[in-house]
Amino acid sequence: MESSKTKLPKRILKQVRRVTYIFLSAYMLGLSNVVLEEDRMINDTRAQIEQMELQDEDDGL
Repeated sequence: MESSKTKLPKRILKQVRRVTYIFLSAYMLGLSNVVLEEDRMINDTRAQIEQMELQDEDDGL
């Protein structure tokens, strides 16, 4: 019976550690996505590209 009492705290500690790692990984992933999105907003080339409208030469007649 002693061995089951010592296994319970280890199992709880393992579960707490696992949940902590999951939350920490999710936080780091979310933070990296925010940094990436900010970098895209700063270096966005879509706003700098201008499109020219081509006109046919015969339109002026």
